[in-house]
This record gives sequence, structure tokens and C-alpha cells, in this order.
Amino acid sequence: MALCNICERDAPVRENARVHCNVRAFKNETFGVWRCEGCGSIHAEEDVDLPHYYAKYPFHGDATLDWRLKVMYSGLLKRLEKGGVRREHRVLDYGCGGGHVLEFLGERGYEQVVGFDEYSEKFGDRTVLDQRYDVVLSQDVIEHVPEPWELLRRFDSLVKPGGILAIGTPNATAIDLGAAERFHHTLHQPYHRHMLSEKALLESGKKMGWELVRYYPTMYINTLFPFVNHRFVAHYFSCFDDTLDIGFEPPRVNSWKLYSPMTLFWAFFGYFFAPKTDVMAVFRKPA
Repeated sequence: MALCNICERDAPVRENARVHCNVRAFKNETFGVWRCEGCGSIHAEEDVDLPHYYAKYPFHGDATLDWRLKVMYSGLLKRLEKGGVRREHRVLDYGCGGGHVLEFLGERGYEQVVGFDEYSEKFGDRTVLDQRYDVVLSQDVIEHVPEPWELLRRFDSLVKPGGILAIGTPNATAIDLGAAERFHHTLHQPYHRHMLSEKALLESGKKMGWELVRYYPTMYINTLFPFVNHRFVAHYFSCFDDTLDIGFEPPRVNSWKLYSPMTLFWAFFGYFFAPKTDVMAVFRKPA
């Protein structure tokens, strides 16, 4: 039995696994994870010194807003706007990393956007959390925190009545712990502390009293644009050292693995084979 802080009860452990870190500085380290029998969510086993690991986190680097990110963020913005987000809205990107989404939204005419990230010097100003917003965007954040319900309650206090909450996160349901290394990017240890199952994510919104506006079974990086889809990105990473860092470095072509038929196949058709390992739910808080 183990305490699951998502379904908030002592539940049997369905399965365990160990997986390597997918950040280059720590790629030789392995970490344990376990799945809750009750809600199907996945949890990190060990407590770790998170500031130590975030000190060399690729998302906090100096990568520029290049064409690849702009294509990906166009897909993200399309989802947000279908969910009701408008340019006149005040938007908070909670867990904004290096601030690339903020920069992109600014280029697209969103003038009232701010970011917060407790592990970033640039965006660590907690006074932004004293205000309220029309939109709270949280992409790949809830799985990083020690207490998911505490974060959801914070989101509820940050968004205005009638406002929008967009939560993108890994989907524990689609992760096979029997082949954990195949999912090491989604498991993303030790950074991901608690990964909600699809059911747990949707039920958490319901428990908060939010209305589900839209649900997306794949990540926003999965686009029809050639070379910009989930499958191609995973293939590209695997052609080198298969670490997350590869995605924040200038494009490379110096790998014989790239010169295979699968590279072109995933580049042009990967969109249609995207795994459901990363999902997004767009909720609306009652007015």
C-alpha cells in the first residue's frame, strides 16, 4: 500500500519500474516510479533535491524562439483560442520556463501576458500570483509539483469567474511501466513527481467545479507541418543521445541514423501516429 496524493487514499501499488533521467547532465542516474491501483496515476518513488536538478534544466536555457517552436506554439494557441481565449484577455503562463510562449503570444497580439516559474530567476516574481487572470495556462507543470491538489486550488484562486484554465500534462494511462525506458521522456525523472491518468485529470477538474470545454488526446507539438510532430521529435532525439537537451540545441544532421527511410516517414506522416502520452484539458470556471 502507498499513499496516492491524487486520489488521496492509501492504495495498492499496481506496478513499479526504474528509468533513466532524460536530461544530459544526469542521464546516468536512474529513478523509481510506481502506479496507483486506484486511479492509475504514476508517482516518483524517491524524494530528491529538485533545485539541484533544475539548475541544469534545458527549459531554462538560452534557446531562441525559432521556426520550430513557432509552429508548435501555433498549435497550442489554436487550442487555446478554440477554448475561448482572446487577445484582450489577461493571461498567466504558470510554469513558463524560459518564457518562449510569452514571447510567441506577444508576437501574436496578446499584450497582457505574464509568466511565473519558481525555478527561473527571470520569472520568479511571486507578486504576479497576487493578481487574477482571465486565463491560466499550465503546460507541463502539475506533474512537477509535490502536491497536485494544492496547485489546482491555486489555479482556481488565480482565475476570474468565467475564466479559462488550460492544463497540459503527461497521461499516465498511456505509459507502459513494463517498458519504462521506452517512455523515459514522458516519465521525465526525477522532475515529474506525480503524473495523472486521463481519468484523474478530468475528474480533478470536475471536483474543482470546472466545466470541461475541450480535451485533446495528444500534445500540441503534434502538427501536420513536416518535421514538427511527436513521432519525428522522438525519432530525432533517438538519433543522437536521446536526451531532452537535443531539442534545445541547433538542428543536427551528423548522425547516420538520420539517413534512413524512417526519418522521412516520421517527418511527413508522424502526425497520424502520435501516442496519447501527453494530453490537454481546457476548463472554464463558473461565472
